Amino acid sequence: MTERDKKSVVHAEPTKDFFIRMITRDITLQDCIFDLLDNCLDGAGREIKLKQVNPQEEQRYLGYSAKIVLEPDRFEISDNCGGITLADAVDYAFHFGRRTDAPSDANHSIGLYGIGMKRAVFKIGKKINVESHADESFLVHIDVDEWAKDPKNWDFELEELPRREDHGTTIRITTLNEGIADEFRQAVFKNSLIKNIARDYSFFLQKGFAVAIGDQRVQPFQFGLRESQLFKPIKIQYQDETGVDVEILAGLAGSPPDDTSPEVKLADVEYWGWFVLCNDRVVIAGDKTDRTVWGEGAFQRWHPQYNGFMGIVSFRSTHPAKLPWVTTKRDIDQTSPLYRRAVAKMKDATRAYLDYTNERKEDLEKAKNLEQAASLKPLRQIALSEKMGLPSFTAGPKIKRVTISYQQPIEKVVKSKHAFGNSAMSNKAIGEATFAYYFKNEVEE
Repeated sequence: MTERDKKSVVHAEPTKDFFIRMITRDITLQDCIFDLLDNCLDGAGREIKLKQVNPQEEQRYLGYSAKIVLEPDRFEISDNCGGITLADAVDYAFHFGRRTDAPSDANHSIGLYGIGMKRAVFKIGKKINVESHADESFLVHIDVDEWAKDPKNWDFELEELPRREDHGTTIRITTLNEGIADEFRQAVFKNSLIKNIARDYSFFLQKGFAVAIGDQRVQPFQFGLRESQLFKPIKIQYQDETGVDVEILAGLAGSPPDDTSPEVKLADVEYWGWFVLCNDRVVIAGDKTDRTVWGEGAFQRWHPQYNGFMGIVSFRSTHPAKLPWVTTKRDIDQTSPLYRRAVAKMKDATRAYLDYTNERKEDLEKAKNLEQAASLKPLRQIALSEKMGLPSFTAGPKIKRVTISYQQPIEKVVKSKHAFGNSAMSNKAIGEATFAYYFKNEVEE
């Protein structure tokens, strides 16, 4: 390659096709939909602020909603969340990059009507209509293939519409990209989307925001920790030196296993571990890796013995750029000093539970009865507490225990269960019963 060729490569302008491939290649279809849903919530938040609603009002999102339509020939998301203002449309939504004369607004959420929206719609399809009604009303039509042919003009034309009193935004996408229509045909995609919206947007849904997928309204996952006289979750709040408010809760969410190789429901396991939230949005869910505390440094790795544990760390700020999330809002910047300081406290909050899972082996039946007697309490009803309250089983002498595991023909096991008068008893229970019978009759004097 000659020096001239090298210079031409270095200074070559990226094509629009290349740009679209770059911004859409590392994001999933579900996360694209979440980007658009985030924009709806950002709009509702802006409206709520303008109305001077008390930020502590429990139902402050009541009346705001978004509806998502998934069809093999189209995608649509519509909301009543205030619409895109003309200023945002010109400076962010339909312009690549930030205009030099655009006003600074520290309260803009990351990706608000910016790269997130463009990345999402380009990922989904080729023909895009965005209709918005705010201070002014407009329509933007994008034919991606036609737009890509012009290497000079990167912006999109806005068509003025008659003003409308009810403010909101509707995005319709047709001529779906390869593979998207197939996803929309699958019930598994829709069900996964509903489940993850219920989890990741739970705190918005609980505050009145409504999301529907077709005709099905999404019900929030109810985060909660068990509480009784003996069980008390830890709940601490502090303001970081960056000005970000941090809240950490942790405790018993479900019964721990009987031994180190339990049979558990996958639906339960995914809600155990650490959850990380930024401005009420779940960024990491049910984590059991070193992205949070597990195996981070010298800390213990996650073990099935810890099933039943739930921890929630929440970061809140009116300046979203201060929060320790990455721009996709689906991961945490683990190098963030703000996050590192929180992780140290998260480890302290976790250790008491790990010790408990060892101690409870001294009297499993008593432990299980106490755990089941503790009631599940919503997070907002949990009082502040610097320490986690857990029952102790170390008052008496420690009894060393081992796990006995063996296999027998199923016909013999079924007959043994019948002989004990309970054909529905578990395999573990029949193992314990036969050992106790043998020990009583052949070993004890």
